[in-house]
Amino acid sequence: MKIAGITWWRNNYGSILQAYALQCTMNSLPNVDYEIINQFGKSITSIDNLIDKLKTIGVRKTLKRVFWKVSFRGLRNRNKRIQQFVNDKLKVSEEQYNESNIRLINQKYDGFICGSDQIWNPRLVALNSMYWLSFAEPDKIKISYAPSIGITQLTPKEIFAIKGSLLNFDGISCRESIGTDLINSAIGKTKCITVLDPTMLIDKCRWDDLSGERIINEPYVFAYILKGTKQQRLCVEEFSRMFNLKIVTIPFLESEYTEWYDLRFGDIKYWAATPDEFINLVKNAEFVFTDSFHSCVYSCLYHVPFFVFPKIGHAQNTRLENLQQMLQIESRNIQDFDDILRVKDKRIDWEKVDSIIEAKRVVSMEYLRKHFI
Repeated sequence: MKIAGITWWRNNYGSILQAYALQCTMNSLPNVDYEIINQFGKSITSIDNLIDKLKTIGVRKTLKRVFWKVSFRGLRNRNKRIQQFVNDKLKVSEEQYNESNIRLINQKYDGFICGSDQIWNPRLVALNSMYWLSFAEPDKIKISYAPSIGITQLTPKEIFAIKGSLLNFDGISCRESIGTDLINSAIGKTKCITVLDPTMLIDKCRWDDLSGERIINEPYVFAYILKGTKQQRLCVEEFSRMFNLKIVTIPFLESEYTEWYDLRFGDIKYWAATPDEFINLVKNAEFVFTDSFHSCVYSCLYHVPFFVFPKIGHAQNTRLENLQQMLQIESRNIQDFDDILRVKDKRIDWEKVDSIIEAKRVVSMEYLRKHFI
């Protein structure tokens, strides 16, 4: 059975790793041959990708992204190394598809999966886009796996569009419970279930094999801040001085929210980290400071105490809060240095976290097997 998944698979470390994880999971099922749909070209710097960004985020933001991809040697090397990881690890279709020719894909596959990541966020993606599988013919299997809606409310227009899009799905799931509730409310049924992000589907041993041996051989704090502020970074510096820990960073992670203090921030700047090295930096840290969903996920998988800065952007904190609630972790959210000291003393019951992930992994795998075995 040939199955294709449509998702974001080149935007950042989290997007790439969730795509890799779902690929591994699907190809572990008997008689399933799974690959990722190549939309807008395989290269991060392709012309088609540039055109897509111009359409979706506008000229100004697109030019800013282009500038940041070429302005520093470290960023150029990062893009080059991430591209190599994608080429080596992701099974992406040779054929390239876009909104105008995507229906041709029905000739090749028996079914389709949309998800994970924020592909269903109406503020980021059109509700009539290919990410809702509207191109799939009636005889094809159609499910979603853990897409994130990324918002807390839907407009009447959005509800109408979503209900129409999901009418013929064989299975519907979301990554966050709030997304599940919104979908079920929109379609008027309790058909949507909450499943794990793909990065939590596969065993930690696979992540160990991928990420390799420790790359920073001294105790450190890993600051993985996608957006954030200078003040947040100053808090991390104060914490590291207090506990005599080095700060490891990956500078300039979000081209649209540049914090120039990143040029000074951190004792070890890992400019050109690959997705597997990102995991390595999380799992071997003493503490993680972040505003990223997936760095929280890997912190939980590897039992690393983490602190969550509020993320800039509409409803961006919902995903981070939902993850903590799901794993029954007392809030790790922080605003200032006093919060850091207060949260540091909160014990995380890692055994409980592991047992919750394992139980939800069973449910999530049953959902996939139901439709493909």
